[in-house]
Amino acid sequence: MTGITALPIRLRDTDRVALTEHFLALDADDRRLRFGASLSDDAIRALDERIDFDRDEIFGIAGDDLRLLAVVHVAFYPAKAELGLSVLPGVRGLGLGNALFSRAVMHLTNRGVREVFVHCLSQNGAMMHLARKNGMRVVHDGSETDAYLALPSATPGSILAEWVFDHNARIAHDFRRGTRLALDAMQAMTPRPARQRRAA
Repeated sequence: MTGITALPIRLRDTDRVALTEHFLALDADDRRLRFGASLSDDAIRALDERIDFDRDEIFGIAGDDLRLLAVVHVAFYPAKAELGLSVLPGVRGLGLGNALFSRAVMHLTNRGVREVFVHCLSQNGAMMHLARKNGMRVVHDGSETDAYLALPSATPGSILAEWVFDHNARIAHDFRRGTRLALDAMQAMTPRPARQRRAA
């Protein structure tokens, strides 16, 4: 699949519909691995309505059609944070999950969070691979697994790097959005060929 720029953008409450559509695009097995249960469509909609964009952070990677292809939810707790990550089937193996993980760690480091963790089903091989790839300490407990990563302290360099990253990601996303709107407008204005009448 082409047209993917792995620059995660910070999502806002105005992106809630797009976030819901992302989760609804997951099949039953993917929902079970992401949420710990095969949630129904109505349950996903209800869950999304409870997401607090002011308290938590959510980053996403969109395609040229602006559809969210991959998402990480960063839920804050005292002195630590939890990550929940999902990638649509058609774009797995392209590094989107790792890009989101790195973006979340950057965000948490610069806000003084000392530890990040992931809680998932033990059979979630993709999440376990990502955790080990990023040096997380993996602890198995039967059918469930936790992974932990201690975070470094923020530096002036890390804060500047995040600002530059956010700036570039927003420029890329706004350009993609403008291009999509222009293409849609051009398509709407293009006259359709008239249908020829058949002889009686």
